[in-house]
Parts: sequence; C-alpha cells; structure tokens
Amino acid sequence: MSAENNDENKTQELELWERMSTTEGAERAEVLDELSHIAYRRDAFNECLQLVDTSIDIYFKLGMDSHIKELIHLYEGKAFSLRHLERPAESADTFEEIATLHQINDDTNGYIRAKRAAACDWYDAREWQKSLDGHIAAQGAIDPDATPMSMGTDLLNIGTAQIKLNLHTEAIATFLSARKLFKEVKNPEFVNWADQYLAITYAVLENGPEAKFHAKHYFNYSKVAEDMSMEGFARYRLGIAHLLCQEYEDAERELVSALEQLTLDENKDWEDILGANQALAKVLTALGKEEEANIRLERIATIAETIFGDAEAA
Repeated sequence: MSAENNDENKTQELELWERMSTTEGAERAEVLDELSHIAYRRDAFNECLQLVDTSIDIYFKLGMDSHIKELIHLYEGKAFSLRHLERPAESADTFEEIATLHQINDDTNGYIRAKRAAACDWYDAREWQKSLDGHIAAQGAIDPDATPMSMGTDLLNIGTAQIKLNLHTEAIATFLSARKLFKEVKNPEFVNWADQYLAITYAVLENGPEAKFHAKHYFNYSKVAEDMSMEGFARYRLGIAHLLCQEYEDAERELVSALEQLTLDENKDWEDILGANQALAKVLTALGKEEEANIRLERIATIAETIFGDAEAA
C-alpha cells in the first residue's frame, strides 16, 4: 500500500469515528461496517470482529427480518476474519448462521455456498461428522446452477469426511460416483483426485487389485503432469497396493522410490514417510530381509513416537 493510500485510509477512518458520535441505529451499524472493512484490509482481524459483532447486535435490536442482507454481509466478514485467525470451529459456526439467513431469504445458491464453506471449516476443525452432514446438506439442496463439476466436488468432499469417520465402504461408492462425473466433463485433474482417494480407501479395505488399479492411474497422471512431489505419493500408494497383492519385489521398488522422492520435499509429510517405511519393512520381511527391516524400523522409531504417540508407533 502506498503512503498516499495509507494516509487516505487513516483520514477516512478518523472521519468514520467522528460520525460514530453523532449516529445511532442503522446508520451507526453502517459506520461500524465501514470501519470493519478498513480493519480487515490492514489485517487487524480481531478489531474487525469487534466492529462486526457490535454492528450485528444493533441490527438484531432493530429487527433481524428487515436487515437480513446486512447481517449476511456482516457474518461473512466475521467468518473470513475467523479463518484468518485460524479459528475454524468458530468460522464454521458463523457460516452455519449465514446458511440459516440465506434460507430465511429464500436464497438457495447462498445457502449451498454457506453450507459448503461451513463443512470445509468443520473438516479443518476435525469435526468430521459435522463436515459430512454439511456437505450432504449442500448436495441435497436443489441447485439450479449445479454442474457435473460441482456435483463431483461435493462427492469428493463427502468421501474425505467418510474416510475420517471410517466409513470406507461408503467412501468407495462416493469416490466412484465423483470419478464418473469428472470423466464426463473430461477433467483429468479431478479424475486423478478421485483415483488418489480410491487407492487409499481400497488399501484400507485390503482390496489389493482395486487399490493397484487406481494407484496406477494416480501414478500415470503424476508422470504425465511431470509432478515429482505427486509422483512420490503415487509410488507410495502403488507400493502399498503391490504389498497387498503379495507382489513383494514390485512393492519394494515402488516404496524405495517413493521414499527417495517424499524425503526431498522441504515440508515433509511425516505420516506418509513413516507409512512408507513401515510398509517397506513388511515387504523386506516377506523377502527374507528381516535384519534390514528391523534396522529401518529402529531408525524411524523416535519420529514415529513423536508423530503417532507411543501406542500407535508400537
């Protein structure tokens, strides 16, 4: 922001605070709203929340029914401020309030957007059931603007919540439906997302052949896209699938390659790195290389205890 613009904003802010002393009711709420915009633009999100909440209180005292649009606008500012402050449960609750207001206002599109946003934030808050319920509610609303892409994306979100709730059989059906929709609109990137989740979910269900089918598609996409980071994750999933199919030499090759690539990332995904090492140890044991398997497990023991805790690491 230039010095000139900064001075203009300060002048505007001072003028608005001066107006506060001479206004009341809806006009006062509008001034608070304008001040919240200024606070938001300079990343003063806690201040923005205070201003927004005060404005909301005024509108409720004046009568909610006649100020629904203003309240939706204010709650949106509140939700996005809470997101910036990394308070996902509170932002999710706020988006739920927005969804209710859109329902009162007979705005189906607004309701769907708010339910999706709430469900995403519930997921970030690790409230898996609330996330699933929200995505199902968004999917179930009659959306005149629905497209195969939007419907498929809803299904992907539903499936990821189902995985967290250990509803793996249900997640398989969800991801397969999403994959079909993405193929219809010829979107290889999102078909790949579905393949990735299917490879993971089939592996949890110990269905080696299906896990390998989708992991292979995931791997192929990573090669065509020339995405080295993705390739590491794809090789990990492919290695797991080979292990389930008792194709130990193929599993060893993929898991070794996966670790070579996964460990190159600056922001390492330790859970997958540990998972790949543990899977490789099983493969090595199956190949009669128990000493090598034990050395690998000893090397990751402290990291595994740190990431998973003593019980899970054991």
